[in-house]
Amino acid sequence: MLEQVIGLAAVSVLAVLEQAYFSLQVIYARRKYSVSPPSTDGPPEFQRIYRAQVNCSEYFPIFITVLWTAGLFFSQGLSSLCGLLYLYGRLLYFKRYSQSAQRR
Repeated sequence: MLEQVIGLAAVSVLAVLEQAYFSLQVIYARRKYSVSPPSTDGPPEFQRIYRAQVNCSEYFPIFITVLWTAGLFFSQGLSSLCGLLYLYGRLLYFKRYSQSAQRR
């Protein structure tokens, strides 16, 4: 059974690491822009980074559920590939959302 879910597990671990990266970016932005927790108000630069992280976090449980359900009941390979594409898309989203509107 383990060899049947190794791809799904690898994508899940990558997804958790990506979420950790997004959270670290918020921590760095808090320090850079002097926004103390639990406040979420700050300059627009901080707001964009914070919102990008929150937007990604909101969809994380749905992503994990769909990844594993599709992998277990349909195709692990296809599900893993789609999961990797989703993670790449989320990374691009985070990077671009964090930029100012003039730089997008």
